[in-house]
Amino acid sequence: MAECFVCKGEYTPGEPCPRCKADNKPWEAWQKQHPEEQGGWEGLLKFTQPHIYLPFLMTTIAFGCSLLGLGGVWKGVQPGFQIIAVLLTVSGCLLSLQATYEARHAIREQMLLAPLLRGRRALMKNPRTRAVLVPALTVFLAFLLVVGMFFSPLLRELLCWLVFEPNYCKEEPVGLRDRVTEVLPLILMLCTSGFLIAFSYSSSLLLAMKYANAMKQHLPLPIFLDENRLAEVVRKTAERVLSRPDGRTARIIGTAEIEDVPLTSPIAHQTGNPSSRRRWHRVQYCQHWNWGDMERTPDGGIRMKAFCVENLLPDGSSSFTPPEHTHYIVIADPWGRIRRIQREEKRQ
Repeated sequence: MAECFVCKGEYTPGEPCPRCKADNKPWEAWQKQHPEEQGGWEGLLKFTQPHIYLPFLMTTIAFGCSLLGLGGVWKGVQPGFQIIAVLLTVSGCLLSLQATYEARHAIREQMLLAPLLRGRRALMKNPRTRAVLVPALTVFLAFLLVVGMFFSPLLRELLCWLVFEPNYCKEEPVGLRDRVTEVLPLILMLCTSGFLIAFSYSSSLLLAMKYANAMKQHLPLPIFLDENRLAEVVRKTAERVLSRPDGRTARIIGTAEIEDVPLTSPIAHQTGNPSSRRRWHRVQYCQHWNWGDMERTPDGGIRMKAFCVENLLPDGSSSFTPPEHTHYIVIADPWGRIRRIQREEKRQ
């Protein structure tokens, strides 16, 4: 079984999805025609081709800057920290590219889902925002670090004890120039690692967004962008969960015995006895099953309300007691997978 490109349900290749009725043939053809979907180095190189392999260029620049740092630019920082910085910088650039490449489909979904999101987390869920915000935050954190190094005696003492080589920090710097000169090797090392990794990630994210736009033009859109299809999938799933196919099945959910029925009651008139003992069935009579009050949830899912009528039906009789109106609130995620079904009762 394969995963449906539209609703993430299971389907048999070559056939429509049984869950959402979507045709996955364009997606199957896309996988065969595009090397990006084959994985491996060939797929990774094809993925970075639109930006002239910029993430690999950033990795090469990171390695060259690291060699310059080891050659003397980072002089004063302990060798162990210099080696760690080299490893983190080069591997961080490659890992950010690989992670973005592997998450290209999730990034596409986040792009398409972003207009439907609400709340505080909606901003960070948008890949466009992250592509700009990650480098900006890196610059901001570097600025805070530099300010802390200049004006915090405690931070300076810790750096001299842990990061810099012995006897590097000789005496308290007097002016701004002395302070900058003292911490410059560490600033260059941290900025080299942080900036190159952040810009490599941002470049990889922009590549994934470009690939997602190409998929958007040629492939079916996800189910959360088609409210009619999403509502239909949620409705059918909820009816199967509640054992009401097509919303028209009556189902016995309990029984009750009633004694000493008053003479004026309908049962007494039917039986001719002032009191009677009869077994009644609590039946969910769903001929009047209706759906309504649809709204989208803050995470892009859907919230729907179903209405049905429950009655008490005596054995051997077709007469119902006054109906009990029941509302079912169904909440599903953006792919139509039900998260919760809440039952509410209200008598007429």
